Amino acid sequence: MLTTLAVENYRSLRRVVMPLRGLNVVTGANGTGKSSLYRALRLLADASRNGAVAALARDG
Repeated sequence: MLTTLAVENYRSLRRVVMPLRGLNVVTGANGTGKSSLYRALRLLADASRNGAVAALARDG
């Protein structure tokens, strides 16, 4: 299980370090990076299944 998510220079996110627990809820106003955080998690999951090169190619 992941315990910390760190994202740097991905889409609208410059630097985010977020501790993760059993259940995590992300809230915030429009345009604050919630979707970018979700996409970063999807990219990580895709890279673990299919390899980093394929995941990055799909992400664009």
